[in-house]
Amino acid sequence: MRVINKSILLSLSILLIIVNVQGQNTAKVSYIIGTVKIVSSGQTKWRKVSYNMAVKKGDRLQTSLNAQVEITMPDGSRIKVNENSIFEIKEIKISKTEQKDEMSFSLFAGNIWAKFKKLISSRQSRKIESPSAVVAIRGTEFEMEVNKQGGTGLNVIEGKVAFKSKDTGDEVLVGAGQKSMIEKGKAPTQPTAAKKTRGSGSAAATKDQGKFEVNIKKIVTDPAVLGSGVAVSGKLPRGATLIADGQPITVDAQGNFTGNIRVKEGLNTINLTATINGRTRTQTVKVFVNTKKPGIQFSTPVVSGYFNRRDYSLSGAVFDPTPLDRVKVYLNKELVTEVQGRGSFNRTIILKEGENIIHIRAVDLAENTTEVSQRLFLDTVKPIITMTEPAQAVYVRFEPPPPPGQDTDLSKQRFTQTIRGLIIDPKPSSGIKSVSINGQDVKPNVDGSFEMQITLRRGENRLNIVAEDMAGNIRRENNRMIRVQ
Repeated sequence: MRVINKSILLSLSILLIIVNVQGQNTAKVSYIIGTVKIVSSGQTKWRKVSYNMAVKKGDRLQTSLNAQVEITMPDGSRIKVNENSIFEIKEIKISKTEQKDEMSFSLFAGNIWAKFKKLISSRQSRKIESPSAVVAIRGTEFEMEVNKQGGTGLNVIEGKVAFKSKDTGDEVLVGAGQKSMIEKGKAPTQPTAAKKTRGSGSAAATKDQGKFEVNIKKIVTDPAVLGSGVAVSGKLPRGATLIADGQPITVDAQGNFTGNIRVKEGLNTINLTATINGRTRTQTVKVFVNTKKPGIQFSTPVVSGYFNRRDYSLSGAVFDPTPLDRVKVYLNKELVTEVQGRGSFNRTIILKEGENIIHIRAVDLAENTTEVSQRLFLDTVKPIITMTEPAQAVYVRFEPPPPPGQDTDLSKQRFTQTIRGLIIDPKPSSGIKSVSINGQDVKPNVDGSFEMQITLRRGENRLNIVAEDMAGNIRRENNRMIRVQ
């Protein structure tokens, strides 16, 4: 027994190590606005990126117009891929036990903002490649852009970056507040002072101007912000002033500022302009206000009840009034469709015998959720009819002729007969809905037994017995006959 326990413990330990390593080598999507697509290594089909999605080695991301996605690395470093960009994860390899890790990326087109944690060991490396350049990172904040000709521009906000030409091998060191450019086939330009940096929504300004830190929620779901505004705070050098979209924000003597900025439902692009020692610095932040739940409208409604067909067709439309919002529709935890704004869906559900719980859920980018649940009961088994009286399939009954002087037309004579039997509704039982004999309704007892009187005439009297359950399964029996002679 001890050997078995040690084996189990060893297996669990190995499993935990594997899970831990996988988590360390995987980044997460921490922010997304607009349409962003991803394709994994060895695949050709692009799929849509969602919030909190895992991003790993070999994944390539593409942002559309007015789209933006932020990726958070296992060590907390962040890369924000701006609109009309193509960006690839080449390597994320982290080993805490060996204190050795590597992160490398490729920017094929467009613009990124990045902020990396400071490296503490020579066994660590951070690198971003472009068609014309290689950026070696030592723990800093910077912007990088690839133009249509494949040239690469670098703008360092904080720290230092080694900027190397792929074609010539020449390298320059670009410091805080400096920029440089590498054209295809050329060496990097000598670093010069950068006039402006675009920032990231929580960025720092160049050292000569002091810090310009902005803290603001990127996704807001509280409807109160539509009236009171979204809260913003941060840090400026002493004596600075701040205006947000033309609205003054109070800055105290220490440079701390707090305030509220007017926003509307949907994507809000907010320009914050700080005046520091007579010079202006602007940061642009995007806030997605999403206070409304998605709606679901069924063209074939989910109706709780009993059914005798295994296939159940469910179709309808999903819509969200928040501009640029995307909605995912799940059916019993399975993704059915994803739409932007409004779209339709259709799905055929294969029911199992007995009770089926149908759970429909619509979730938007801000995790606002609308849910509908219904109970469907499938019963495809017909009721069973058992006759106990008369027990024979053909029952012959002898009746004497009428006394002399009475009506001699035998066809007009009428007789009564007691009919008894049992109705069984096999599992999965939806319950008996109705029973009739020759068109006359019969009400069975709780145990399914029934009894009724019918009228006969001389000659052949055929019995037509019909039993129907709640799911619509019908059993007919008309092979029984009572012959009166």
